[in-house]
Parts: sequence; structure tokens; C-alpha cells
Amino acid sequence: NDSNNNADSGRVEKFLVEAKPIKGTSARVLPQHNQDLISKDIEKLDQEVALELQSSVKNRAENLMIVDLLRNDLSRVCEVGSVHVSKLMDIESYATVHQMVSTIRGVLNTASSSSESTKSTVDVLIASFPGGSMTGAPKVRTMELLDDLEEGVSRGPYSGSLGYVSLNGAIDMNKIIRTAVLTPSQDYVDEWNVSIGAGGAITALSESNDEYEEMILKAATVMKAVQTWSSESSVAHSKLFKASHQKPEGEAKVTDPWI
Repeated sequence: NDSNNNADSGRVEKFLVEAKPIKGTSARVLPQHNQDLISKDIEKLDQEVALELQSSVKNRAENLMIVDLLRNDLSRVCEVGSVHVSKLMDIESYATVHQMVSTIRGVLNTASSSSESTKSTVDVLIASFPGGSMTGAPKVRTMELLDDLEEGVSRGPYSGSLGYVSLNGAIDMNKIIRTAVLTPSQDYVDEWNVSIGAGGAITALSESNDEYEEMILKAATVMKAVQTWSSESSVAHSKLFKASHQKPEGEAKVTDPWI
């Protein structure tokens, strides 16, 4: 979230609060090896996918639900009347996916009065956490349902936030999605356990197969990166292990580097 710094020390500093929930994801149409389609055809098909996402009744319902939820969250810490939706259901295109993104903004309530307490950017984090795009609405009840469906298993960092709080009061937080979490193996040296979180919102209009495919799409790029890293690490480890066990000239003993 950005802050508008004021050079006049005699005036109250104003902070702009911005939230950008993502609801709605479609795979982009991208050139493939040995593909006969020319670039204009690919671009046209890609635009059609983006337009289909933008007109999807189910995805628009999801997005609007979270927009209303975040408007409510921000209204708890922003000046009365300042919370507004600057972009509604906008399509943003990235390397592999199109996404439906809305932008909600407000002005942090930093004015102190007898009826209202001054709010800080940390209060924004408290008011909006956990993120509505990861919980659904109503927030408390959906979290109870999720905990029951997921059998109380912790998500770890997935669906949480990563960011910074600056000394000038600014704060910028993301949602931890499309992320691989690595933890050392308890059983083997130089091996890692990898966890990739992925999910999707369920509404009355959801189709189970579509939801499953969207979940796989969200995890696909990270899974590919992990597989590449794993294969390259295995090759490097194999070469290092082989080199460490070659007997150099003039030496009677080679020390294993892992002992």
C-alpha cells in the first residue's frame, strides 16, 4: 500500500490504502513448439480467452463478493466516504495467465477526534488479515468451514502475507500464492520437502472439474520450476559426489565432503 508523503510538517500526513484482490484465472494462449498458428492468430485466441474470463458470470460473482468484503474491511480504518472501487473486474495479463483483478482504495483515518481514534498502517493489516480473497465471505464462518474441510491441517505460509513495514509508516503486503515452500528433510542430508499451495473459490455456480483444472493451472508454473531445480540439483550433486571420490595423484586418501 502506498503513502502520499506531505512535505508540510504542519499538516497531517495522509496515507492511501489500496487492495487488489484477484478472483478469476485463465490460461493464456501461447506459442508452442511445432505450432502452425501464426502470431496474429495466437494473439486473437489469447484475447478471446481474456474476454471470456471478463464475461464469466461465475468469476464476476466471486470477484464482486470479495470486493464487497474488502470495502467493509477498509471502511473500518479509512476516512468515512473515502473507500471506493477505482477498477472493477479489470483483466491483467501475465506471462502464463489472465487474471480478473479489482482495485479498492481509501484514505487512512489519521485524524484524531473525540469520536474516532487515529489509525496506523498496522491497523490496516489487522483489519484486512487474513485476506478476503483467500477466505471468502462471510470471513469468520468460511474460515471455520475451511478448517473443518482441511481437517485442521496448517497451510503454513500459503495464503498468508509477505511484505514490509517501513519506518515512514508505509506498508506493502502480498498474498503468498504460486509459491514453493522448502523445508529440510528429516531423513536424508541434502534433500528437501517441497510444498506448493493452490486452491480456488467455490460458489453455487462452480463446476468441480473447472475448479480442479484452475487449481492445477495455478500450481503448474511453480511445479515446473521446482522440477527443473530438482533435476539440476541432482545432476550437480552427482557430479560433485563423483569428483570427491576420484583418487588424485600422489594422495592415498580422499575425504568425503559430507562426513
